[in-house]
Formats: sequence, structure tokens, C-alpha cells
Amino acid sequence: PIQAERSSRGAARGRACGCSPMAVAARRVVGVYDRLLGSAPLRVKSASSALIAGFGDNLCQNAVEQRESYDFARTARFMLVGGVLVGPTLHAWYEVLATRIPGATAMAAAKRVALDQGVFAPVFVPVFTMSLAAVEGSQAALHDAATRLRKDYVDLLSGNIAIWTPAMFISFWRVPPSYRVLFANIVGIAWNTYASWVIGKRVTA
Repeated sequence: PIQAERSSRGAARGRACGCSPMAVAARRVVGVYDRLLGSAPLRVKSASSALIAGFGDNLCQNAVEQRESYDFARTARFMLVGGVLVGPTLHAWYEVLATRIPGATAMAAAKRVALDQGVFAPVFVPVFTMSLAAVEGSQAALHDAATRLRKDYVDLLSGNIAIWTPAMFISFWRVPPSYRVLFANIVGIAWNTYASWVIGKRVTA
């Protein structure tokens, strides 16, 4: 009965504000995310990073590569690296940027983007790539990743800059700090799809 009452109240609020059921549902999801973020920010950001990294690889395998047989292990590797490496690293890095370059002006956002793409990205791209190979658990995978990284590094970094420069400017300028990792994860669907395509050739070859 209590749950039914809450549902009816939510439906009534949705009708009162003229919101569609989809909009009401989205607001509820955001509300749940806010509560979880307040109680366990790092775990929530890590979990969302893992899920979106996996979704990016899924999209790559099905829509870009159009593989006949799905590589579940590859998706699992992307999810593991997304949750253990990407989420916590972005969480810490964005806090460093906010501390070192305070403010919500366009100039402050531009300075953060310059550091993000000029300092962080050139280091993190190879770390991300080698981490995926390390998770695979063989010397051959590490050797193959290192060899192909030397060949594909410029392509990966160029793709990173093309996708993340405008996205990070919007994030640092307009997105609240607590939502920046989530925003990055959403934009990261495009990046993870591209990275999965480039790195997937390397890891699974």
C-alpha cells in the first residue's frame, strides 16, 4: 500500500507539471543517482564507468565490427578496466583540476581542458591500452599491445582530442562537479566505441 501510494503521488506530480511518463521516470532515476552519489560517490562513479565501457565495446562489436561471434571476454575486460581504472582515476583527476583551477568561467574551463588534453590524455591513453592487455593475462597480449600502441598511438590520441576537447569544455564550464564523471561516461560511449575498435584489433588479433 505504501509503495502504491508513492507511485500514485509520483503520477499525480507528473500530471500536475505536464511531464510525460518518460520525463517522470528520468527524474526518479536522477533522484536515485543523486542519493547514491551522496552516500558512495566513488563506487557509483566506478560502477557507471564499468557499465558504459562495456556498452561501448558492445556497440563496437555489434554495430561497427559486426562480429559473427560476440567476444564476451573482451567486453568483460573493458568493464573491469572501466570500473577499476577509469572511474576512480577520473574522480581523482577532476578533483585536482577543480582545486588547482577554481571557478566556473569559460576561461577556467579552457585552462582545465588544456591540462586535461595536454597532460592527462597523452599519459592515460597508453595506460588504458596497456591495462586492457594486462587484464587479458598473457605476455603475448602485452607485447602485441605495446607494438601496436606505437603504431596507433597518434590515431588514438587524435580521436581522444577530437571527442574530448569540446566535451570537457562543456563539462568544466556547465556541468556540476558531482556529475562530471557521469557526463564523461556518457560522452565516453563514443570514445569507448572508437577505442574498442582500435584496441580490439590489437587485443584480439
